[in-house]
Amino acid sequence: MSGEDHPLLRDFGDFFENSLCGHAILDGEDRFVLCNGPLARWLGYTVEDLKGRRFSELLSIGGKVFHETHLAPLLKMQGHYSEVSVEMICHDGKRLPVLVNAMRRQETADGGLLFTRLTVLLAVERQAYETSLRQARDAAETKLLDAQETAVFREQFIAVLGHDLRNPLGAITMGSALLAESELSSRDARLVAVMESSAQRMSELIENLMDFARFRLGAGVVLSRRSCNLQKIFGEVIAELQTIHPDRVIQSDIAIDEPVDSDPARLSQILSNLLANALTHGASEEPVQVTSRIEGRTLVLKVVNRGEVIPETIIESLFQPFTREGSRKSQNGLGLGLYIASEVAKAHGGLLTAASSPDATEFVFRMPVAAGDDLAGGPPTQDAALVFGNKGSS
Repeated sequence: MSGEDHPLLRDFGDFFENSLCGHAILDGEDRFVLCNGPLARWLGYTVEDLKGRRFSELLSIGGKVFHETHLAPLLKMQGHYSEVSVEMICHDGKRLPVLVNAMRRQETADGGLLFTRLTVLLAVERQAYETSLRQARDAAETKLLDAQETAVFREQFIAVLGHDLRNPLGAITMGSALLAESELSSRDARLVAVMESSAQRMSELIENLMDFARFRLGAGVVLSRRSCNLQKIFGEVIAELQTIHPDRVIQSDIAIDEPVDSDPARLSQILSNLLANALTHGASEEPVQVTSRIEGRTLVLKVVNRGEVIPETIIESLFQPFTREGSRKSQNGLGLGLYIASEVAKAHGGLLTAASSPDATEFVFRMPVAAGDDLAGGPPTQDAALVFGNKGSS
């Protein structure tokens, strides 16, 4: 059987006419010499209608400019181009998005053009898909920008709010202090004590707001480090909170026998936030335990309370700001205390972690005794009961 008589070759004409792609052959003047049925039908013409017409005549205005300035020179220079996206104009004036592949054939002697082969693929669905992707990207970018602007506005608002609340609070604090020095009945004395306690609570909330604004809008946590005696400083924090919560039992065991290079005010803030959190959310009939030691070259501070087990769903977001929703039915605060304590811990090169079990909820703060040292032993492991998690964040 000769090559010309092979069944596959005899079937080529049918393949050409019933291909899923448009095929055409152009002469040296860019005119259609041959075109298959699918391409003609897509454009609303017959095959005979297209013969003799220039390929560029069927392109949109933008396509014509692109053909003359880019495609024709590229074809002449390198002999082909692939998957070029253009729009062809149908017989009824509608635009048809297509992808065009072209290959130029030349004589080898004088370089005269013999013909150009075209393959045309429909790109309607591809164009719709790309348009959908662009719209989705634009929507995502807009949403992200809106979220960023909202976050900045919120944090600027918080900074202004915290600053403006200080003046009226100062007047309330001064007034209640003056009243406390006066001759008062037992009833009035109790009211003044409530006022002072409330003012103290408001002061703590405002400081948390201001710290949050400084951390997020400023350069982060700024430390004033020095070598200090934390034994005395931690004792003062515990005594202050015991005064605020006279009906609660705080068991403390502070044994820090060497100075620690740190910002004492900020470390006091960590202990104050952790202890206040434990007193607020721990079981009221159970004691809260505070211990602190130097272990090797690492300061370790632990605050332990009994009460509800922390759900696993809260663990990962524990030290994020404003994590109050969905935790306890009754809770005070803005959800900033643990976030601020965690940021202060990081600024000291330390780590604040927590774990909860049916026996207890334990917060642990570790930091190097000397600035520049690494945290001894590396990050704590889950076996050491130091997994993030506490539903009752303040």
